[in-house]
Amino acid sequence: MILFFIPLLSKAQDNILAKPLVDISNNFALKVFLDCNYCDMDYLRTELNYIDYVRDRMEAQVDIVVSSLQTGSRGTEYTFVFKGQKEFNGRNDTLRYDATSFATDDLTRKGIVQTIKLGLISYIARTSYAGKMCVSCPIDTNNLKQPLQIKDKWRGWVFTCGGFGNFNGQQLTGTSNINGVLQATKVTADWKVSMGVNIGYNYGYYTITTDSTIKSISKSTNFNGLYVKSINEHFSWGINANYNNSTFNNILTQERVEPGIEYSIFPYSQATHKVFRLLYYAFGENTQYYDSTIYGKIHTMYLGQELLASINYKEPWGSLFMSLDGSNYFYDFSKNNLTFSAGFSLNLFEGFTVAFGGYASLVNNEIFLPASGATEAQILLNTKALPTPYQYSAFVGIKYSFGSIYNNIVNPRFSPNGYNVNFSF
Repeated sequence: MILFFIPLLSKAQDNILAKPLVDISNNFALKVFLDCNYCDMDYLRTELNYIDYVRDRMEAQVDIVVSSLQTGSRGTEYTFVFKGQKEFNGRNDTLRYDATSFATDDLTRKGIVQTIKLGLISYIARTSYAGKMCVSCPIDTNNLKQPLQIKDKWRGWVFTCGGFGNFNGQQLTGTSNINGVLQATKVTADWKVSMGVNIGYNYGYYTITTDSTIKSISKSTNFNGLYVKSINEHFSWGINANYNNSTFNNILTQERVEPGIEYSIFPYSQATHKVFRLLYYAFGENTQYYDSTIYGKIHTMYLGQELLASINYKEPWGSLFMSLDGSNYFYDFSKNNLTFSAGFSLNLFEGFTVAFGGYASLVNNEIFLPASGATEAQILLNTKALPTPYQYSAFVGIKYSFGSIYNNIVNPRFSPNGYNVNFSF
């Protein structure tokens, strides 16, 4: 009897998952394109089942672009830009949702869904589906009896500590990587303070023959302290202090202090979806080396400067990131570094997206390289920095989708961990 009923129960479950929870006509449902890398799309389709999710923004009546920034409490501020298209052209809106650092994935996705619901009300209210809407807001009578008072025993400070270890091996080889971090931050509208320590240890062994085994060890320690003061919506100044130790870079100890000033062409309040800034640093650097460098130095004290220009955009047509970072030492302007980074994701036409990016550096400031060079084992195991006049990295990808513009169905079968895997840039 059990074997007889299993197919019937399975068929009933298939019927539930194979169609939307609410049977609505496409003539009533609002067509929405959601550009969100942080969203649980299956959850969204289940909770917002009265709209049509289209796969191409050109077909949408509402285009929603979601971006994020880390808040001072180590949480995340999500910005939702609603852009009306077709009959809703010109009807735009922007909403924000703050997820605390303690929020679980479930609480975060519920907050994202709630924010999208609020943003879509003004659009749905102008469709023939408006008569089916029901809006309610439960009132917390306990909060009405007393004024809202927030007491923070931490005074705005947020502390983070953690570690990561990775161990793997087989008969002839084995590696282990251990990393630890400790951070403290405090952010207000006028200033922010950040301090952190990162420690890394990497070990590996490789057996070539029964009598020959290569072992590699690399260690690093970094302390960083940052203080930033806001001047207005476009200017801020700050000072950054660093302590470094790195066997990879032949650095026994390095202390570096960097006062700087930043100018943002767009107001800082728009930073979640567009940023264009210029950041200038002057720095002083005191370094002790493990081994004598290629310039015969075991200790150096240098002054220098760094200028960074960066652009970040996220719009319905795609996203854009570009930065140009240049630095040099004052004692010798030929000791410099210039790095250009860029990333693009462009929606060229209906269903077709192209993404490409990478970076390229002109390297002329490797004053830390040891005069003894690197052994063959250190080169193969990548445990020592090597001399190079340039560095580069690049990627490219394309995506083309065609067929039905609707994508409302939730069906998690055979997906890893129960989630659908989407190819996206």
